[in-house]
Amino acid sequence: MSVVTLEEFLELLNEEQYLDLNKLRNYARHGIQPQVRGEVWLYLLGVLAANKSQEMTTVRSKFLEYESFSKRIPSVEKLIRTEVLRYFRQRFHVHKGSPERFGLSVIRGPRSERGSYGAPKSEAAVLDCLSYPRILPSTQYGLLIMRSNPPLDDTQAVHAQRRLSQIVENVLCAYLNGQIGVQIREEEHTLPETKHDEDYASLQHQIESRMPHAYQWAPQASVVPGTSIVDFHPSLVYLCVPFAMCVRAEAGIYFAFARLMTMIEDYNRVHPLPHRVASFLTLFRTTLPELHTYFEAEEVDLVAVATSWLQHLLAREMQMDDLMRLWDTYFAVPDLLDLHLYVCLAILTNCKDALEDLDRSETTSMLFSLPPLDVDRIISDATNIRLSLENDQLYE
Repeated sequence: MSVVTLEEFLELLNEEQYLDLNKLRNYARHGIQPQVRGEVWLYLLGVLAANKSQEMTTVRSKFLEYESFSKRIPSVEKLIRTEVLRYFRQRFHVHKGSPERFGLSVIRGPRSERGSYGAPKSEAAVLDCLSYPRILPSTQYGLLIMRSNPPLDDTQAVHAQRRLSQIVENVLCAYLNGQIGVQIREEEHTLPETKHDEDYASLQHQIESRMPHAYQWAPQASVVPGTSIVDFHPSLVYLCVPFAMCVRAEAGIYFAFARLMTMIEDYNRVHPLPHRVASFLTLFRTTLPELHTYFEAEEVDLVAVATSWLQHLLAREMQMDDLMRLWDTYFAVPDLLDLHLYVCLAILTNCKDALEDLDRSETTSMLFSLPPLDVDRIISDATNIRLSLENDQLYE
């Protein structure tokens, strides 16, 4: 199926009584037009209901609920602000004359003449100036890209960045405030029993023992027991910003982000991250043995890479345009977190030749800051890898 046109999305979204979610999911799997991406995501994530008879009442209640949350957390708001500003400085630069890159939506406002949702044209024009470079460590790979990026010299674009930064800060503070008062389990989740062999169990044990040194495995957001102090992790910024780029209203950004966080946390309870990292490394070794051997020879920290890729849904590593296209498919399928593991394998498959030409530092830079990818091909390859591995298991 080819990419669905904007007119087809608008025709479906304009249904007065009931929106066909199955049809919307089928459309979204092949990519969402930027002008309507925000609103489509809200439907796919369940923030907006398919039954529109009570839509205005529901939207109003969500706005009021969001407004009731405090947007201040004195203990961590400076840390949040610093991380958000650092993220935007690294990610965005001014690129005058670039085509329209993303549309805006609200929960839910009148459509403008261009088909976006409640976005003043002047504001959308400012956002059109932003594009997405990759700021990498000082390697040949990174310097080549950094030299091609002009300095940020457009005051309107700077203002737009600051506005987006403030929105992300508000949403994260509201979300973290919602975590205060939630009772944190004192006992750690135990890993489910598996039928894997001793080598797999040994690998999993090694990952768990290395984890505190390689990467933070704690929940994305937590409250220090016995206090109202919130523990903030930068990964919250990575996961929140894509919503801020396409959903106009802060309330919409908040509820979409909160829904994604709930999905991740629920999945982590059933499939603990160390277990998933061990599974990924095992599949990597069996499906791409030559690349795996090369990484080991170069002493690439595969645990850190796999942890970041699996924990953040590639929000830290992918180009923003590529990430949003990937999430179009993720939000349209029922098992996005299961599919994600195979997407990670497909990325390594597609980048294999390029990675084998790099040394250790350049490889690490590329893995943590991926180049532009053919996301449609990645998704197709991921599906094929998954089917192939499942068929192999059936005949074992």
